[in-house]
Amino acid sequence: MASLAAAFFLLAPLLSSAFICPSSTVGVYTSLKLRNVLLSTPSPISEEVDDKQVNNERDPSKSCATSLQRIISDIDGRPLTPEYLANAMGIDNVESYSCTDEDAFYGLMSNGGRLKLHPGGETAFYKRIVFDHLDHAREKLLKSPHKLVRDAKSYLVVANFLSSAGCQEMVERTGVCIPKCYDAQLEPDFDNPMSSKFTFLLEDFAPKEGWYQRWLIDDLTECHAALSAMAKIHAFYWDGSDFWKDATAAQEFESAVWKSGSYIQPKAQGADQWQKVARKWNQERWKVEEQLSTSDFWDNLGERLQSASEECGRLAHPFAVKDLALTYKRYRTFTHGDPKSANIFFRKRKDSIQVGLIDFQWSGFGLAATDIAHFMSAAVDASLLVDGGEKDLMQYYYDDLSEHLVDFGAYESIENVQENFSYDVFKDQYEIAMLDICRLGKFGLNATGQSSLLISYVLPVIAYTWSRFTESADKTDENACARTMNKTSYNKSIPAAVWLVSRCDEILKSRSSDKRSIVGP
Repeated sequence: MASLAAAFFLLAPLLSSAFICPSSTVGVYTSLKLRNVLLSTPSPISEEVDDKQVNNERDPSKSCATSLQRIISDIDGRPLTPEYLANAMGIDNVESYSCTDEDAFYGLMSNGGRLKLHPGGETAFYKRIVFDHLDHAREKLLKSPHKLVRDAKSYLVVANFLSSAGCQEMVERTGVCIPKCYDAQLEPDFDNPMSSKFTFLLEDFAPKEGWYQRWLIDDLTECHAALSAMAKIHAFYWDGSDFWKDATAAQEFESAVWKSGSYIQPKAQGADQWQKVARKWNQERWKVEEQLSTSDFWDNLGERLQSASEECGRLAHPFAVKDLALTYKRYRTFTHGDPKSANIFFRKRKDSIQVGLIDFQWSGFGLAATDIAHFMSAAVDASLLVDGGEKDLMQYYYDDLSEHLVDFGAYESIENVQENFSYDVFKDQYEIAMLDICRLGKFGLNATGQSSLLISYVLPVIAYTWSRFTESADKTDENACARTMNKTSYNKSIPAAVWLVSRCDEILKSRSSDKRSIVGP
């Protein structure tokens, strides 16, 4: 049986990326080629794309079946050459390379594989995204063609972020590891999105170097390390920090990422999604009747959450809303946007745990509290959240963030932080974000009839979500964990799902009992 770490490597997107660590002396990009469109500022993630303006044509003669040969090809379908790899990676002698099926990754919206170079033994991870070769892209073409435009933009964000001076400086100053990319070829087509294609040549993630992942983070020390890494990033890019004093780097970074980041924001999922919360709860709740039917929120949670959902979506993602962006500017920072466990790596050092973050497709400006709520609900095992665990983790993050806000020049002192961004403000923003995450949740059945709570990427289309959900897993089952590694916690763990729904009810009750409405700063 393959080890859990090995299985993770094969199954999670970009799992085989290594990281730009502070000691690295190699530039982020050897080559960055964009052919069809200028690398410019992405708009806020938006559902408001006119489908009539999107060319929905697709060549029906082309099969979506993916072969290894198709993956290990350049952007135009020609086999990669040893010369290309040598030049991109700065290696003197590459005579040949190999990639086996067991080293290949087949994903929903990308494919890739580990390349082994000969004779030196170096490795790299090659990721190829050709929308016209992906079944999932074809499904989006039929049901939500505007999302293909959004997805094409997301790959530009990855290239923009990794190639920015702001990313390099952040890595050097924080010690957080970020994927290094040797080369990127970018060919988006916003008029006919199915023609979009991209390739990335990334430094390989090497388990032999000590990197590993968790199916869900259930070790307190590792959870603290992840929270500290996010606190450093949030503090580094916080409004008013030292980073923004470099006008050139700041302007480049403003143009590099989403104006409003996060995959879970309403404009990425459907602006009217909140109107369906109550109906979906009533339709699907019976599938977890065994776990939740005795709860006092069984009959009314959907209606209560729906009444708050629209405003929660606005307040959790204020930089997607023109009339809120200025009010919230003092809290604005760069957020990862999709901090699930599959996007987080750990490496043990003598006196610490090093953290690496990958997959920046949905990264952009937002609230730190929203990013942390997403992390808690998507990456952390329920065992660390129950019995006061969540509160302790929130306090740990806030204290760490406060120190780094001073370190990186956003505030002069801890007292100054507490005056301008108190723990109560953080907690309020966090709770609103948690309710917003609950807006996305609904129930479904896996192929074996087991019940689980899963995230709805397209809430009105149940078949879309169910087709992506295969099973709920137990963390002691290595094979099941490998199969579900890339899912969020509430997408694969019954305890996590139950915790999230119960937490939603608790927050709604708390805000009602002390007469707190869903309001901004």
